[in-house]
Amino acid sequence: MRIPVILVSLALSLALGGCYTVNQGKLGNFVTSTIQPGMTLDEALVRMRAEQFDCQSSSAGTLTVCTRTQHSLVRGECQERVDLVRSAASVRMLGGIDILAIKCSR
Repeated sequence: MRIPVILVSLALSLALGGCYTVNQGKLGNFVTSTIQPGMTLDEALVRMRAEQFDCQSSSAGTLTVCTRTQHSLVRGECQERVDLVRSAASVRMLGGIDILAIKCSR
């Protein structure tokens, strides 16, 4: 009788262990280790897309919005957003990075 309870507990732990957890600090560290101001915007886009971010330039062209959706059992769908700001000196260079708060559906 005790073995089924242990197996169910183990299965639940394994299932939840692989789930996405919301961690703003981890996202910030990841982004700043992946891209940096001063690199070309093209290189930054290649790196972000390699990490499954979908990046779209704004109509004005000064901002590129990169988003990635993660799934969490507890929080539902969570949207990670990173805004890439073009350099004022050169439109081909990354001038700044804004890491927005992670937003979840629950």
